Amino acid sequence: SSIQSKLELAEETRLDIPFLSGLDIIHGFKTVFPVPLGMSCTWDTTLIEKTARIAAVEGSAWGYNWTFSPMVDISRDPRWGRVMEGSGEDPLLGSKIARAMVRGYQGNDLSKPDAIMACVKHFALYGAAEAGRDYNIADMSRLTMYQNYLPPYKAAIDAGAGSVMVSFNEINGVPATANHWLLTDLLRNEWGFEGFVVSDYNAVQELIEHGVATDHKEAAELALKAGVDMDMVSEGFLAYLRQSIDQGKITEEQIDTACRRILEAKYKLGLFKDPYKNINPQRADSV
Repeated sequence: SSIQSKLELAEETRLDIPFLSGLDIIHGFKTVFPVPLGMSCTWDTTLIEKTARIAAVEGSAWGYNWTFSPMVDISRDPRWGRVMEGSGEDPLLGSKIARAMVRGYQGNDLSKPDAIMACVKHFALYGAAEAGRDYNIADMSRLTMYQNYLPPYKAAIDAGAGSVMVSFNEINGVPATANHWLLTDLLRNEWGFEGFVVSDYNAVQELIEHGVATDHKEAAELALKAGVDMDMVSEGFLAYLRQSIDQGKITEEQIDTACRRILEAKYKLGLFKDPYKNINPQRADSV
């Protein structure tokens, strides 16, 4: 079963470090709710928070402790195919929904068995792709950025979101996955975010396609130095960063910082105390 496989996988870590199990729980788990754009039309943030809470209760019972949600990208171009996954075009409404979703998923204590960690995505400006073409560039002034597009991300972080997912797109010519201003100057230094940052699916490797990296090794180095802590799927961090340290391209301290942030998230989730604290077959069958 899915629950049993998670039990077995958690036992295979060399240093007995607990397993972090993530899933795209976007608009419900077992109980399916309308897509986020549809729910945003209610303007009922109390109701929206309840849907996230129900998703957390159900998803956690199956052993998931991390969701790749909420997606808080402001989008004002209906041609963009992922517009239905966000909350529309208004930054005020988007900010209120972002806070509600984080509270619903995480509750007031991440160590509780029915809490799951939120992952705010896609940071940043993913919904501002030119011509509505997915992955396309976002080119805008800082005024428009701060006034219209950044508020929902900031609201989710202020609500205590434990993780942030980087967007695929370029921002004013620099890919988000290699954007030091975005991931370090803004997110950490200006906003005070203390959680961990994960790349989107294969986004580190895609720095080659963006033209800023010549190979997978350089892509991993650029992402880590920009502020990415976890490499989703590309495996460049695992494959090349030890070599990068030996060559003086990155430092051991940068590796330690990224690892510490992920380990801290697992501590907050209570996984070091009980790596199986979410898994509850009886609760999974009853919800």
